[in-house]
Amino acid sequence: IKKMEGVILAAIGAGLAVGLPGLGSAIGSGLAGASASGVIAEKKQEFVTGLIFEALPQTAVIFGFVIAIMIVGLINDPVKGGLGMSVLDGAKMLGAGLAMGIAGLTPIGQGPAAAAGIGSTARSPATKVNNIVYTAIPDLSVIMGFVIAFMLISA
Repeated sequence: IKKMEGVILAAIGAGLAVGLPGLGSAIGSGLAGASASGVIAEKKQEFVTGLIFEALPQTAVIFGFVIAIMIVGLINDPVKGGLGMSVLDGAKMLGAGLAMGIAGLTPIGQGPAAAAGIGSTARSPATKVNNIVYTAIPDLSVIMGFVIAFMLISA
């Protein structure tokens, strides 16, 4: 029974690690996709540009998915006797999930940057790289959350 308390904490951590970034990415990509749909109605050649900007907010859920897989892998670690985990280890996994999950909400703010970048690039194609950079910068928060989550899992 004691080993299950840690598993419960870790399972919550795994859910947060992928669930919150999934929410953030869905909102961010949805905003970018709505903008891209408007742009291609007038400039069909901008489809790939819109797709690039719409994909950028998805990086958070990819990082979250990796962290969740790492956590679930430790829950089922055969070296530690299969299903089971101490409360301390479970708390570390919950902390890792929270770090990744909260940082993974970044695409909610990244989506408007992507949407604006799509519109700006459609009007002035020379701004494409600049707009991609502006849209990608919020991913630094996601990377920091990923690194801390990785460190907690590895500790």
